[in-house]
Amino acid sequence: MDYNEHMTAHRRLTILNLLSAGAAYTLHEVDLKTALSQHGQAVGTDTLRADLQWLHEQGLVVAKHENSFWFATLTAKGDDVRQGLSTVPGVARPEPK
Repeated sequence: MDYNEHMTAHRRLTILNLLSAGAAYTLHEVDLKTALSQHGQAVGTDTLRADLQWLHEQGLVVAKHENSFWFATLTAKGDDVRQGLSTVPGVARPEPK
């Protein structure tokens, strides 16, 4: 796995973790961008939307596009991946606690 793939996989795990802490497991893309930046993983809107679309295609989140903004909701499968109970190539495994 090259550096960019590694960073993408960790960013996707961070997105799942952020959604798990959101109200009703849902966050607006602006809130996700802000939180990612606070976690040292700042990205542009296009990159975030591409991640959300990819996570949606894998069944890890439900991504909805409303009024030119995106909202994402964590799914049960996404929560399992976030906790390390299952794996999806392209999402980093959580570190042991």
